[in-house]
Amino acid sequence: MRYDVIYRVLRRAISPFMRLRYGFRTDLLPEQEEPFLLLSNHTTEDDMFFTALAVRQPMTFVCGEHLLRNRTYGALLRKVFSPIPIPKGGSTVPAVMRMIKRLRAGENLCLFYEGKRSYHGETIPAARSLGALVKKAGCGLVTYRIIGGYFTRPRWAGGNKRRGHVEGKVVGVYSSAQLAELSAEEVTALINRDTYENAYRTQREKHWVYRGKNRAEGLESVLFLCPTCGGEDTIRTKGSRFFCERCGLAGEVDLQGFLAGSSLPYDNVLDWMRWIEGAFDDRVRRSEDGALLSAAEDVTLFTRDENYTDHTVCTDRLEIFRDRLEIGGRSFAYADVPYMSVLYGNILLLTCRGVYYGLKGSSLKAWKCARLWQLEKGLTHDKTKEI
Repeated sequence: MRYDVIYRVLRRAISPFMRLRYGFRTDLLPEQEEPFLLLSNHTTEDDMFFTALAVRQPMTFVCGEHLLRNRTYGALLRKVFSPIPIPKGGSTVPAVMRMIKRLRAGENLCLFYEGKRSYHGETIPAARSLGALVKKAGCGLVTYRIIGGYFTRPRWAGGNKRRGHVEGKVVGVYSSAQLAELSAEEVTALINRDTYENAYRTQREKHWVYRGKNRAEGLESVLFLCPTCGGEDTIRTKGSRFFCERCGLAGEVDLQGFLAGSSLPYDNVLDWMRWIEGAFDDRVRRSEDGALLSAAEDVTLFTRDENYTDHTVCTDRLEIFRDRLEIGGRSFAYADVPYMSVLYGNILLLTCRGVYYGLKGSSLKAWKCARLWQLEKGLTHDKTKEI
């Protein structure tokens, strides 16, 4: 069966489910006369369905390589949809070249350019290279913005989903002729303008309700510093509540997604994380060279091969130093790691000496490890490189 037929059939099939689960609403993209690249912010694992409901013309999706590794549907995705995979923790150059080739061949593509869902609800800005890609491809550009999606499943929340409202909007439609008159910097600027979303700012206006159990669980993976006593790894969660076991700071994640508690200095994850970035960075810079900063027990190290298969190397104690990670007798110096990323909320992926590795475990704080790598690489001030 041809892909354009499959796309249209599936688009009609998913529409009722998206309306039922999210109350999803969107406007529609008018028929385009030239190939286009649709760029959107990334808020949920269902974002590809949201954009498909906004676009009648078939699109090929650029997706995280991890989706093609899924044992349930990975092979089906590869065979039926022929997406363009981008590895997390690996080079994106091959994927970019495939995108340009397919756009020039007349295909329409959809890309969630952040490459990850948000920990805190604010869109990660695109780099200049994205504007350069659009110009090099010589295609049209469509910008799309999703709002409300962050609260249905924040990146830190693991498998704990919420049911609530999501909306999508076609923000801008730009022809290749229009884009030819702009610089790569100007194209990137309009992409960032059109797709920017601050989930908490929007929620202060909308007051949408997001119902679900265990609304706080997973917060400790990113809110690992207490803003009251400065304790590290002292935040604990249970159900919809969180607390610091050292000083007693406590609160809950309410039905609108805010942090509620009389003694809390922040009512949202975004502001708390922005404080952590500065406080953690200062703490690391004051530490002694070679000092052990923290450790995580029962962490699994694995490799990923080109056939979309993972292979366990060991399960052991992970020791986290200012300049390296050590586990099972192996050392990963940040200087030897050109690529690092976090999959979902708490799986660390990296390339070291030509091998693609992953680290996972319930006690692992992948964001912390990736932040240390960014400090070593001097990337913490570049918002386009945010974890």
